[in-house]
Amino acid sequence: MTRYKLVFSGDILPGHDPDQVKVQLLSMLKVAPEQAHKLFSGKRVTLKKGLDAEQAQAYRRKLSAMGVGIRVEAERDEVEPPRPVATSPAPVPPSSPNPAPAAALDLVPAEPAPASEMDCPECGHHQPRRTLCLNCGCDMPRVLAAREAQAQEAKAGVSDTQHSSLRIHPGEAPMVLAEPARLFGGDFGGRIGRRSYFAGSMLLTSVLLWIAIVGIRMESFLVLGLCALAGVFFGIRLSILRCHDFDWRGWWVLITAIPYVGALFSLLLMFFPGSKDDNTYGARPQPTSWGAAVGALVVIVASFMLAFSFFAQDIAGAAMRYGDTASFSGAPDETDGFQNTALRHYDPARDRIVMYSLTTCGYCDQKRAQFDALGVRYREVFIDTDRAAGEAMWAKLRASGWTGGGVGTPTLEVNGVMLPNNPSLAAMSRHFLADASRF
Repeated sequence: MTRYKLVFSGDILPGHDPDQVKVQLLSMLKVAPEQAHKLFSGKRVTLKKGLDAEQAQAYRRKLSAMGVGIRVEAERDEVEPPRPVATSPAPVPPSSPNPAPAAALDLVPAEPAPASEMDCPECGHHQPRRTLCLNCGCDMPRVLAAREAQAQEAKAGVSDTQHSSLRIHPGEAPMVLAEPARLFGGDFGGRIGRRSYFAGSMLLTSVLLWIAIVGIRMESFLVLGLCALAGVFFGIRLSILRCHDFDWRGWWVLITAIPYVGALFSLLLMFFPGSKDDNTYGARPQPTSWGAAVGALVVIVASFMLAFSFFAQDIAGAAMRYGDTASFSGAPDETDGFQNTALRHYDPARDRIVMYSLTTCGYCDQKRAQFDALGVRYREVFIDTDRAAGEAMWAKLRASGWTGGGVGTPTLEVNGVMLPNNPSLAAMSRHFLADASRF
């Protein structure tokens, strides 16, 4: 595997204070002040060796954010020279009486590149001499010329802001070529801004809302379970990418599981800006447009309004189906008294009850169990398996003047009167023949 090294030639990026950059770099590398001239002498100095590509680019991004013009170069494989054949030991040179103390940092002078080859001043890619870099595509002569002009201007005391629009700033090419993180995907690399996080959260909530509605209407626990898993996965992914924008590790998302504190942390991710420059997790992301953020907000509002209308219809239908049966959740004595009052005028020999049911209807099962427990005699027909029974039920409903559209099951026929939507015992008792004979 190719290993890389960090090479520094004393370059300081435009827009940064040279004195401040020197102090920060010396503090970061823990270099003694008397060795500072080695770093900023203008000669190529190797700061670190043996890095893989990801580690090298991470170091480069951090140093570039500080204003240090660093280059990443591939290490050449060194061939071990053959051992001498002579058996006599080589003479040992006399040691210096006052050996120099070891440096805190191994500042190894970098080997100059052969005349027929060169290193890209932007990314450090080692390649044959040419104009454009094969790795990052930058115009290498222009970059070198811009750096030389900058060095001359610095010696002459020219302000950096006078020609900032004409210079090629080192480190800009990787920022332009950096691929932004996708809002929805399976990877956890990269970073996103607060507007992207807001838009992604709104769209994810809208999609999960409709999947949940489908699962509820299908009465499918599988769909609801998949909806929950998708919500947890993509929600955690968005939070991790947003933490990366602050240069935080993804484990910070565990704070969202803490009551109250998690809500405050989510607000921080939503509204606070992240790192302004490159960090460990990549270049600064391109912000999502305000149009996309407002569009995501419109989508979530419209989804909740439509979903509420759907649920409102379900609640109204449930109220019609249950009727007064909600009172059965009271104490056993009160329930028995209510049932006895409702069935006070019921006569099994005289009253005729037909229950139109579905084989898959849970309310039909409850009504059947209630009738069996109270000793109510009835005849049950299943309209989903008996087509003629279904047609007869609809014909009787239309004859009775029913105009309410669909009906809920069970639908009861009490002495020729159609009572749709799971009527209560009180509603049935008004049509017993014993009550009718009193009027």
